[in-house]
Amino acid sequence: MIKSTKSFECGVRKVTINKVIVRGQDTSPGDWPWHAAIYHRNGVSDSYACGGTLLSERFVLTAVHCVEGVNGYVLSGKKIFVRLGVHNLRVPDFSTWQQHELLNVHRCEDAALGLKNDIAILELSTLVKFTSHVQPACVNLVKELTDQFGTAVGWGITEDDEVSSALKAAKIPVVSTNQCLESNGGFRLTLDSSVFCAGYLNGTTVCNGDSGGGLHFERKGVWYVGGIVSFTAPRDSSLRCQTKSYAGFTNVYHFLPWIQNVTQLEYLKKFAKPTAVAHERQRPKLLPQDCGKYLVNKIVRGTTAKLMEFPWVVLLVSKNESLKSSSRSCLGSLISNRYVLTSGSCISSDSSYQVLLGEYNREQDPDCSLNDDSDCAPPVRTLDIEITIRHPQFNEVTLQNNIALIRLRQEIIFEDHIQPICLPVTQSLKQKTPSQYIVTGWGHTKWRDTWIRVLQKAVTPSIALEECKSGIKPSFYVGPGVLCADRKGTSGSCREDLGGPMGFPFLLKDVRFVQYGITS
Repeated sequence: MIKSTKSFECGVRKVTINKVIVRGQDTSPGDWPWHAAIYHRNGVSDSYACGGTLLSERFVLTAVHCVEGVNGYVLSGKKIFVRLGVHNLRVPDFSTWQQHELLNVHRCEDAALGLKNDIAILELSTLVKFTSHVQPACVNLVKELTDQFGTAVGWGITEDDEVSSALKAAKIPVVSTNQCLESNGGFRLTLDSSVFCAGYLNGTTVCNGDSGGGLHFERKGVWYVGGIVSFTAPRDSSLRCQTKSYAGFTNVYHFLPWIQNVTQLEYLKKFAKPTAVAHERQRPKLLPQDCGKYLVNKIVRGTTAKLMEFPWVVLLVSKNESLKSSSRSCLGSLISNRYVLTSGSCISSDSSYQVLLGEYNREQDPDCSLNDDSDCAPPVRTLDIEITIRHPQFNEVTLQNNIALIRLRQEIIFEDHIQPICLPVTQSLKQKTPSQYIVTGWGHTKWRDTWIRVLQKAVTPSIALEECKSGIKPSFYVGPGVLCADRKGTSGSCREDLGGPMGFPFLLKDVRFVQYGITS
């Protein structure tokens, strides 16, 4: 972790500004020294994606949708970088610009689906140098903003449908929830204490390209970021913004405890969440809520999986063998940023195996799509195991309680090709009984006696336990805690696919892949 070297003041311009901002208009260099430009790396090119707000030497505040790829996953930090001190996107001024890579992308763990809780913090890998054109904003500490005027800043599309190259600013009022809903009832599903509306209905508003930027409030010469540009009403099928509409902003005040926890800013300490009282029964959310995103809408029996279709499938491989020559590997499923779920029969000693995350093609790294060799995933990640935890009643002969957890030696950062699977932890998911399961693996097929190089998937129908017993050796346990699936007629998984997830996608708020069993 990069530590700040000094205390600092925030929200104070170092460049004198004389003009009064009334409607969207051009700014001058140094007017908004905390406004950041966030870029995405797209292969060999870079493209401007969103705005952001510098909070300190290390942290930039933005919207979470600004750091997501087209598949909805948070991008790897290597695919994002931040420029500070920028005024004109098309005319570089290297005397004021600073460029910083990312160390980490922090997403609020309580982030809901959709447009609520649209907030993220980018942790920079190098410390920012404060100059007359690069300064941090203060974080808003005032709860009620309705009827106050804030200034939105960005390089978004103007009222003439042209992308602005020079930074623009517009002074707009925060409006009440009722006023916002009267203008657009479609906002009803997104407005709560974490979101507020601001703007005019006359064309002065934020638009495409302004996302992630701040809505700033001035008090006694000090500027505070109180909102993050999140969404606007779409004008038409082009998804360009409706300029004669209010816009939605993430309410920064709502997230003060989380912001303080990530940034450790001194002046936010009073907003830190208090330590729980000992006698209260706590049920911490140990599993990620943003899990199991399944982006394939057609399930084909016995076929090759698509690149990044199953980003939770991991490989357990021996440290003493190469991946290509490995005679026996097990699978597992990533359930959090530190834990892998697998079968107890896959566990031998903690030190003899490593975990491969983001694997797809066992003969490539990085992996690329079979249909487009320019569409590639980030590199496969190899992690050591800190400890393995078998079920205490695991029986190596009958395979009863054949389940284990692997704790990785370090936390991982979720990327496009590395994501956690969902587990049936809610009551509604516990009550679901899938009629079929999807299994995955690189195991042998009945036509070949070698490893399949690319991850395979197969649909297997669920069968009753009594029917299952008749087709399984009597020495194996079949009873409570066991699921059975019929692998006849599929390209199915084999012995080499032990430990892999058995699950199925369900439509929750969107399609999520839920694991119900482990291949045993």
